[in-house]
Amino acid sequence: MAQKNFIESKNLDEDLGELTFMVLTKSFENPIIQVDANGKILSHKNIFDEESLIIDSVKLKSVLKKISQENQPIEIKFNNSINQKLYFGNSSTFNKIKYYPFALLIVAIFFSLIVFNYYKSFVSSNKNKIWASFAKETAHQIGTPLSSLMGWSSILKEQKIDSNIIVEIEKDIERLNKITKRFSEIGSIPKLKKEDINDVLNSTINYLKKRNSSLIKFEFKPSKETIFSSINRTLFEWVIENIVKNAIDSMKGNGNIIISVYKVNNEILILIKDDGLGVEPKFHNKIFSSGFSSKKKGWGLGLSLSKRIITEYHNGKIFINKSEINKGTTIELNLPTFKENS
Repeated sequence: MAQKNFIESKNLDEDLGELTFMVLTKSFENPIIQVDANGKILSHKNIFDEESLIIDSVKLKSVLKKISQENQPIEIKFNNSINQKLYFGNSSTFNKIKYYPFALLIVAIFFSLIVFNYYKSFVSSNKNKIWASFAKETAHQIGTPLSSLMGWSSILKEQKIDSNIIVEIEKDIERLNKITKRFSEIGSIPKLKKEDINDVLNSTINYLKKRNSSLIKFEFKPSKETIFSSINRTLFEWVIENIVKNAIDSMKGNGNIIISVYKVNNEILILIKDDGLGVEPKFHNKIFSSGFSSKKKGWGLGLSLSKRIITEYHNGKIFINKSEINKGTTIELNLPTFKENS
């Protein structure tokens, strides 16, 4: 419309001045530069501070180049030829507003992460409560018939039954007692105690030797120095048994198990090596997940329980150090050394 009026105008100078004045006064914030047909700057507004007395021509040309890329100029025509152009840039308010969507997106992502972490913590907390309740209930359910078994064992002794039978029954009762204690411990906050790791491992290995085939050869390599850690002995022994049991299954009941202990700075490293079937690399992280088992009839609980015991209760780590197919696997356990104030 403005261009049409100028095409029909008979007094170009007057109308040009009127249009220029109208645009310059109504555009309060936008930087505006008026140029002639040859590109010469005629006037400007909102480029320099109002108090500025010195006009920087270099800056003016730089601003002109910048705002020419922001918006199409208003062309002032007369007799179908362009006489002047009005270049205008975006206002400071507009420049701020255009970044608002990004700012809102960042804020939305931030709050989403907070909500996600809260939900994750909530779910994890509920899982822990369910697990603790399950473990306590299991210990309770086993404990009831176990008491009866102990009573029946005493009666059988009085009846002068074959002593070998009584011994075997008492072994089973002892085993059930141990299982009950383990579930009871894991279902609550276990008490940690200063223990000699070499001594605990040696005792556990001797226990396992008696209860496994002579085809399984155990070798224990204790650390050169005595090392202590704060552990729950009952649960820690359970971890070692779980790992050894998996190793024996992997070796199909025939092979070698080497258990080595090292002290590195403030950490205790325990390596349990077997010469079994090995674990494929894609399963290295999965074998400690609940429900995962490489065995057809496996429940996938042993190693997941072991991870929970080591990481959550003992502030340690458990992972596959090395594994080769048909050559064997090395499981590594890391425990913090005992500190007097721990």
